[in-house]
Amino acid sequence: MKPECILIRVGEQSLKSKQVWTIFNRILIKNIRAALEGINYELKNEMNRIFIYTKNVDKSIERLQKVFGITSLSPVYVCDSKIEEMKKLSKKIFKPGKKKFAIRARRSGSHQFTSQDIAVKVGYIIPGKVDLSNPEKELFIECRQNKTYIFTEKIDGPGGLPLGSGGKIFGILNDQQDLVASWLLMKRGCEVFAVSNKKPLINKLKKWHIGQKFNIFAKIPENYDIPAIVAGEKTAENMPKTELMILRPLVGLDYKQFLTKINS
Repeated sequence: MKPECILIRVGEQSLKSKQVWTIFNRILIKNIRAALEGINYELKNEMNRIFIYTKNVDKSIERLQKVFGITSLSPVYVCDSKIEEMKKLSKKIFKPGKKKFAIRARRSGSHQFTSQDIAVKVGYIIPGKVDLSNPEKELFIECRQNKTYIFTEKIDGPGGLPLGSGGKIFGILNDQQDLVASWLLMKRGCEVFAVSNKKPLINKLKKWHIGQKFNIFAKIPENYDIPAIVAGEKTAENMPKTELMILRPLVGLDYKQFLTKINS
């Protein structure tokens, strides 16, 4: 039995006002659709949750892991929001064996049962020993008004804000530090206009520039109304005098800690 849906969680944008959240959510959905180009899917959008129904779950997750604004993803199984249906599905997909386990249930909507009721009744029919403090395996049940989503794993996304929600910026790409500096600004929602002739660095950054046009220049053009440049420390220290603001996100950071993520 394979998962039939992907649950997408957002983080920081959910703290914004309703008006700002609406704008950011629209951008995020656009970027998600760009990432899933060529894949058959159905998208359902709810407050702080996005559901992708598709037969290509693994391929879709691989692409979505590079979409800024996504905090985490889970491949999920779906059933009606009835405890008997949750019990049947949970027993099919969750087999902890001799490992200690916990049921983590959440509920939203109007039902004649609580989250605690779900956890107790589902836990009762799962063979094994329950340990809520230090489980070796966990089953997550997210009950919504009509549908319930059941899963066993949470896969990290890049987090941050949706690309395109933070304006535009020039990104100098001379070395790995510059690559990380541009990536960090993209994580804050900025579209990066790459200034470089180094294809390996350009290609690595382009993989993450999903949903927005990726512009490349040999040098900073004069006819663009973009107020700032982002660069790594080495490039920033040796940059010719300019009227543009120079952003240096690597001050106080070890850039190497981000390279594994960017190169993935």
